[in-house]
Amino acid sequence: MHDVIFATHNPVILRDMLNPEIRDNPVAGKGKLFLPPGAAPGSRLPAMVVLEGLGGLKDEREIAYGRDLSADGYAVLVVDTFGTRDADLLDDTTRALTVTEAMMLADAFGGLRFLRQHPAVDPDRIGVMGFSYGGMITVLAAYDQMRRLMAPDLPGFAAHASYYGCSIPRLDDPTATGAPVLIQIGAKDRNVSVERTERIAGDLRRGGAEVELVVHDAWHQWDGMDVEKRFVRWSLEGLHLRVDKDCNVMRESLPPVPMVGAWSRRTLIAMGVRPTGYHIMRDEQVEEESYAILLRFLEKSMQAMPASVRPPAAGAVARSATG
Repeated sequence: MHDVIFATHNPVILRDMLNPEIRDNPVAGKGKLFLPPGAAPGSRLPAMVVLEGLGGLKDEREIAYGRDLSADGYAVLVVDTFGTRDADLLDDTTRALTVTEAMMLADAFGGLRFLRQHPAVDPDRIGVMGFSYGGMITVLAAYDQMRRLMAPDLPGFAAHASYYGCSIPRLDDPTATGAPVLIQIGAKDRNVSVERTERIAGDLRRGGAEVELVVHDAWHQWDGMDVEKRFVRWSLEGLHLRVDKDCNVMRESLPPVPMVGAWSRRTLIAMGVRPTGYHIMRDEQVEEESYAILLRFLEKSMQAMPASVRPPAAGAVARSATG
């Protein structure tokens, strides 16, 4: 694992990327790069960008997936969105109000650009995955409107894999980049709406993406360290936003409050969160199953990897062992 710096941007809202002062002035993003230990010199590896959840980089989650996916033959960039913006020591609520989805999208495409330029990476086989907040961003990145906004000169990701991603935004323009999408959520997860996630999956299918939606019998963050149910106060299940064709964001229900900056964004979040909360709990069986599904999806999406970089151990077993 190596600490790396890559170019990204710092938009508060999506439309900020249309502002030349922001678009033409990149900032330094932070990340951790994992390379397969058995990769031969000159290898052109498939790669993944990993986006963190609202809880920040965790050894048992983002770092563990970086380690395990690299053991399974992938180059992996784990993006540190909160650390980039000095928000890694803030509480989850303050992070959500301070570090925006537009910033995380910019980091995702900045990570894509970084990996495309890496000599060990096949630029045509770079996927993205994320957890919760990052899972939502992973799905957003599958829309061509978001690719054109954030990185119009890049072809987009080869695959998108979301773990219990927040079901907040829907886009008026469902046109997808064409890359396949895997969405894994929990039926018991009250931070995610299964019904709305199904609609989002339907949007992407109409837009031309192949979407696999897997609903596990699990709570939120089934791959965490909470062996007993832990209650989280604020739920995002009822926060429903829409993005129009001009990249304006607004509340889906009446009145249609628009997002025009940091304060209106905070107002929209406050209007949509629910104090009913949700629960987090680890489920080792679902963790193994979801990782096995992820590996099958990635192999299908990015085609077979060279045998020289594939370890003998099964990925799902390795994932369970690293917690």
